[in-house]
Amino acid sequence: MNDRLYLDIACRQANCYGERICGDNYLCRHIAMGRRTLVVLSDGMGHGVKANILSTLTSTMLLEFISMHRDIAQIADTILRMLPICRIRKISYATFTIADIDNTTGEVSVAQHDNPAALLIRDGHAVPLQWEKREITRKEGRPLSLSTCRFTATKGDRLIMVSDGITQSGQRTGRYKFGWGEPSLEQFLCYLSTMNSGISSADLASQVISKADINDAGRPSDDMSCAAVLFRAPRRLMLVSCPPSLTEENERLITAVRKHEGERVVCGYPVARILSEGLNLPMERDESASNPLQKPVYRIPGFDLITEGLVVPGRVLDLLEHSAGESIGRDVPARLCRHLLRSDEIEMAIGMRRNLDVDATQADEFELRRNVLYRIAKLLETKFGKRVSITRY
Repeated sequence: MNDRLYLDIACRQANCYGERICGDNYLCRHIAMGRRTLVVLSDGMGHGVKANILSTLTSTMLLEFISMHRDIAQIADTILRMLPICRIRKISYATFTIADIDNTTGEVSVAQHDNPAALLIRDGHAVPLQWEKREITRKEGRPLSLSTCRFTATKGDRLIMVSDGITQSGQRTGRYKFGWGEPSLEQFLCYLSTMNSGISSADLASQVISKADINDAGRPSDDMSCAAVLFRAPRRLMLVSCPPSLTEENERLITAVRKHEGERVVCGYPVARILSEGLNLPMERDESASNPLQKPVYRIPGFDLITEGLVVPGRVLDLLEHSAGESIGRDVPARLCRHLLRSDEIEMAIGMRRNLDVDATQADEFELRRNVLYRIAKLLETKFGKRVSITRY
């Protein structure tokens, strides 16, 4: 995969009715310095705590083994030979689907055991995957099936993995005699991706869970999981704050902002004026966003948001610490939060000038602002999985 593609990955789950814990387990890990991404979805037999333990054991073993080796089929074969077998039903205690994605070439390897088949949606249509199937014979129990396939992802592709709680939904209520089924799921995914080609993986997975829950009349008869991967161009954002340490650095900052492809946000009016003058663009007060209780908001053509430099980032930090990524209001800090959360790659351009207007006994506003921005950057990386880079001027 080239650097113009980004993996938008999300999973949504629903517990079996009456259970406080999900029997499915989902794991995602970036390895090899971000060059590979592993996505695992495992379904433990039954539901509840026991199922969760079995699926967690299976997914963790798969992730650890494949992190150290490249042959996904060989590792899946080994794990299947190690998994415990139900003495009564003579089948594995857990099923799984795992995808090994090469972030450099776009090559995807998928291996699965007894889960519904993974689906590839491209341009609103399902692409048939060429599965290689084989049976693994053990001393105890019936032969176990293992299916593997490989394909090369392109921009706009979606890879969908679900547990059988999705495809079997509607069976208990009588809405579907044999359950919702894989063909109906496929049609639903094609419809969603056609009606909204830009739908995020999180929203798409949520829609699938919601539909399956409706099939079961709001009382799921099994654990439900949907993991989605969208291969798309990264959404880039540049956040500029604090004036450069030296006047000579202004031109370097202006050039970087001019060349940036993506959204542009400025926190702090001093640096906003530097950019306005350097780019020969007017800086005007945004009367529509004015609030007598807050500092004024300004606009510069080509910039998505211009905010005050200390109070707003402080409020953004607080919102991010207590948010799971959902909508968080309509004021200026909430708007800045949304810009950050919908971006994949965030470049922070932070000036290192000291505020010479304060004496030694007072706090330097620029230094306080930088500390807040560093904390925001760390939170975006660790909690929300964003790629954040910081350039100091």
